[in-house]
Amino acid sequence: MSKGGQLAVAVAFFVSLAHAIGTCPVTLVSGTGDVDGISITFRNAGKLPIRRLEFNCTLVRAQAHKSQSIPCREENALFFPGTEYTVKYPYREGTPRPILVSLKSATSADGYVWKPSKRLPCRSLKIHPRKTK
Repeated sequence: MSKGGQLAVAVAFFVSLAHAIGTCPVTLVSGTGDVDGISITFRNAGKLPIRRLEFNCTLVRAQAHKSQSIPCREENALFFPGTEYTVKYPYREGTPRPILVSLKSATSADGYVWKPSKRLPCRSLKIHPRKTK
């Protein structure tokens, strides 16, 4: 095998090894609930930029109905490693309620899609809306 071929195999191996390490690429830092929606602060804990991010945002005490969840996704994004970001999503039907947030999937700049599993979970947050005076 030529040196170029060996180099290509080595690069492919190390890229797959970097993804196989499996630690959660997103660290949920904090979350707040306001009158009109929730804010989620997170950090890209991976080594590559994240270009697509999707959270599970489900009402606390709700049964597993899709109608009880809020669409929480960033379709076309660019989140750089080591940086904290805050995203905001409105409540479904405009009613403030407690929300449980966890990572559903993260797509890195090279197209790799990371999803948590029982063996490799990510932190979750419970967000309670602030009480108005």
